[in-house]
Parts: sequence; structure tokens; C-alpha cells
Amino acid sequence: MDIFSGSLPYRMVAADAANGRLAHAYLLVCPDEQNLRPFLKQLAKLILRADARACRLIDEERYADCRIFPAEGERAGVAEVKALLEDCYIKPAEGECKLFVLDRVHAMLAPAQNKLLKVLEEPPANVYFLLGAASEFPVLPTVRSRARKLELFAFTEEAIEAHIRRKYPHRTDAREIAALSGGALGRAEQLAEGGSLSGAGEEAARFLLTLSPAGIPAAARQYAGKEECARFLPLLRLALRDALLIRLGKGALTLGGESEPLRRAAERYSAEQLVRALDLLAQTEKNLKNNANAAMSLEALFVGIVEGR
Repeated sequence: MDIFSGSLPYRMVAADAANGRLAHAYLLVCPDEQNLRPFLKQLAKLILRADARACRLIDEERYADCRIFPAEGERAGVAEVKALLEDCYIKPAEGECKLFVLDRVHAMLAPAQNKLLKVLEEPPANVYFLLGAASEFPVLPTVRSRARKLELFAFTEEAIEAHIRRKYPHRTDAREIAALSGGALGRAEQLAEGGSLSGAGEEAARFLLTLSPAGIPAAARQYAGKEECARFLPLLRLALRDALLIRLGKGALTLGGESEPLRRAAERYSAEQLVRALDLLAQTEKNLKNNANAAMSLEALFVGIVEGR
């Protein structure tokens, strides 16, 4: 996956492998659950110095020296960790080392994580562990402390735009998709596989135009659902950015189009207020990735937007 090969986690593990300084365990923290497992496989190839054949087998999850737990979409439990512990003392079948990949560690219950802790504390020779989690907070501190942490919260819009152009050449709106993705590759791919984005920012523009103190609690409840929040916040970011461009006299650069609701929303806020609103939105998204309460986070965001008006 070309976009991941330019990320900091990939470059860090590549450097460790090249210099012979691999950590016995890594923890990749990446909120993009849709791509967490593929990213882990890319890191696995680096750790194992995989050739073309091994890379193909790792992708297919059939390489003898790379065990990937659990089955896709499931949660590793005590039984899976027990099988891992038994297997890690068996010599590699093809290479000089073995790698155990645990996907979705954030979903593992404490008993399973505690059982894993034993082998992380005293790993066998030539055995490596690669853990993946959408959030580090559900991962026990004792587990986190025994792995080198790699963080990938977002890609740049430029990187996502280039990826969408490569993977979905039929899409002529890669720039708009990148802007709406919030740096999440999975979100960008979902948008690219969906329908047209024409007028996507108009809902958020109308929201900015009509937002009032009295309506904040109801608005926070309306968008607090996980899917609804993930859908609306990128639209709000796009509307705020386009409104800022209009305020700065650069309406021709808007991504969502200079609609009447957007133009009127831009008139309601100063450039400074729109910049502050974008900063508040970025902080809100960060808080939500760290499992903050959605309704409370959105209410604080909307209050900040209104107070800054």
C-alpha cells in the first residue's frame, strides 16, 4: 500500500530492520480500523525481511512464520493467546525468526491481555510481536509499556488525494474526498466507493447559518451517533474551510462550491472566528478518537463556535 509506505510508523520500523535494532514488540495505534490489519501486514513484511513470495503469503495470511490473530473482524481471547504462547516456542519453519501479529488489541479483554503479558515480558529468542489497536487506552498499561509505540492518526490531504487518484481513477473529485476524509484513509475509500459528493457541504453550511445557543443541545444529540458523527464532522470541516476562503476573497478555491447558504454563513463569521472554529473542530476530533463522550464533545464544539461568532 503506497500511502502507508510513506508514513512515520513504516519508516521507523524500516529503519529498525535496516539497522538490526528491531524491538521485540511494536504497538501500532491507528484509529482507521478498516485499514489497521493491512497496515500491520505491511509492517510484518519489514520485520521478516520478506521476499516477494513471503509478501504474497503474508497478505493471504498463510506464511508459516507469521501468525495473525484473531480471524478478521473477531476479538482475540484467552484461547487465541494460549495458542500463540504454545506456538512461539516452536522454531521458525522458513526463516530465522517468527512474528505474531495481534489485530484489534483494543477489543481484547483484560484476561487475554494479561496472559499475553507473560510472553511480552520474557520473549523467546528470534520471536517478535506486532500489536494493532484503534486506541491505546483500552490496552493495559503493562502491555503498552513492553512494546514500542507507533502512532498513525491521519494522513495528509495531499497523500489521500494521490491515493484516491491511483486507486479510483474514475473519480474526478479526489480533492473533495480528501478534504472530507479528515485524514482517515478508510473514510476516504468509503466516500470514493459511494456516490457523487455534489453539494456535500450544503447541510453543514445551513447548520452554521442557523446554529443558535438554544439549539445546541438538540444539535449535539442529533449528530452524537457514531456513524452520524463520522459523517457530519468532515462536512462541517469542509464548510468552515470554504467559508474561510470566501471571507478571504478566494471563493474560486472552495471545494464544496459557493452555494447561497455557504455565502451567507461566511458573512456571519469573521475570518478569525472561522479559524478558531476549525481549531476547535480538530481538537474535538482528537478527543473523539480518544473515546471522549460524543454528545458532550459536540456540545462543547458548538458552544465554542457560537461564542466565537
